Amino acid sequence: MKLDSNFIAFCKQSIALEQRMAKQAGKRLNEAMRNNIQDINVLDRIADQLLDTMSGLSGVGERTYMKYIKYLGTFNPQAAKETKDAYEDIMGYKIHVAYAAARLAKELHKGQVDQAGKDYFEEHLSTVGRNGFDWKEKTVGFLFNVAEDTGHTVKEIIRKLKAILDDWEKNKEKHDWIYEFEDIVGSFPNEKYHKLTKQEWDEIEEALDLMDFRTTTNRETYIERFRGHRLAIKVKLNDLQYNMDITRILHHTDKDLARMERHKKEYYLLLKMLAD
Repeated sequence: MKLDSNFIAFCKQSIALEQRMAKQAGKRLNEAMRNNIQDINVLDRIADQLLDTMSGLSGVGERTYMKYIKYLGTFNPQAAKETKDAYEDIMGYKIHVAYAAARLAKELHKGQVDQAGKDYFEEHLSTVGRNGFDWKEKTVGFLFNVAEDTGHTVKEIIRKLKAILDDWEKNKEKHDWIYEFEDIVGSFPNEKYHKLTKQEWDEIEEALDLMDFRTTTNRETYIERFRGHRLAIKVKLNDLQYNMDITRILHHTDKDLARMERHKKEYYLLLKMLAD
């Protein structure tokens, strides 16, 4: 009982501290916007304090932070977009899509095994999805081989993904299945779900199209077409990183070693594309 009361007292103190921090940061941020400050580094240092309180116990400061994103858009639309994307990812507003992607990938790849004879979803796809930096990379990471390995078109995959999300939204009390994927997704979904924009759905569809090797004539053409497509490049890097781990194949052959060397060359080429 004493432990419980101490914990409750600690939570109350933490919430009170966060509320004071949010109030001070909000005041400074509003003042900077009134004075038309456009130094993003200065603004971010203040706004980051609000992110801390928004994702903390108190959850305060979001209204001011949204005002900040809108203000960024008046002089740097790209920075505003990147800030909004990061904010939604930190708050877990779109991670729901990655959960739906993991569920769909497990269903569609059922019974498939990798080169080491292990369950393809549990070993390969789970690793690629888990290593994604944000919800987009995780979503494409779980689904990147569905079109190539299951016979479903990318458009069919997108429709199935949307259907899972629609069902989740309509039956919010019946989504116990998400706990199966909590460890591999890596972050828990917010109670609020921010629906994807058409641009975001198009970006995911484009990345999945690029990942499908069947639509190219050779390996060189396949890798080269990733150029300029950052989402697809990042997911492919995670895929290649998994494939380059020779230790997962207990009895590897010269053919396996040659494939590893090819993967290494492709990996560094994609890294260069990402840096360009």
